[in-house]
Amino acid sequence: MLKFRDKKKNRFPTFSLIIWIVTLAVMVSSYFFHQKGFLNETFAIKPNEIISQIKSQWLYLLKLLSSLFVHGSWKHWFGNMILFLIIAFPLEKRIGGFWFLLIYFTAGFAGNLYCIYYLSGSENYLIGASGAVSGILGAWIVLFPSLKISIIIPIGFYMQKAEIPVLLLSLIWLGIQIVLQLVSPLDYSIVWISHVVGFITGFSLAWLYRIAN
Repeated sequence: MLKFRDKKKNRFPTFSLIIWIVTLAVMVSSYFFHQKGFLNETFAIKPNEIISQIKSQWLYLLKLLSSLFVHGSWKHWFGNMILFLIIAFPLEKRIGGFWFLLIYFTAGFAGNLYCIYYLSGSENYLIGASGAVSGILGAWIVLFPSLKISIIIPIGFYMQKAEIPVLLLSLIWLGIQIVLQLVSPLDYSIVWISHVVGFITGFSLAWLYRIAN
């Protein structure tokens, strides 16, 4: 169980809700209406095709953003969107829609760019919102440095409550991504370090927000 100590509720997280609903709709369309192939071809990108494609049409680069709404499986979707639900809504309430969208899509774009560099010869579609969600997490360190999460941990027959700083959890998460990248095969389908790229992008943009405000 998660409980946030955030009293800033002056904005409704409109764009967070829209993004979550759209990704869910895409996922439902992909699996229940058998549109996975169409969605990948239309909205996702192949690293080995991007150079030839952008020479003829620069709009192909927009797929680096549209691919954030496409996921490969329900496990993939839940992994991103459960964390998104937890951290995106409070962030948009805090900073507003413009800065939230800037952080989300810039982090996702940066993460995907790194994936293209890392998987330059891959014929697999580049999909998922991991880089964008990582960017939101990076922004949390800057904007909610003292926030704590109350977690209920089952220990035997008892339930123990623990309060863990978001900063600590974020740094643990960051370390896990780096370790997973180091131990993964070179041809592994998940580029863990792209999550770190998204994280750093979100962290940097959140600092710009603090300076501007």
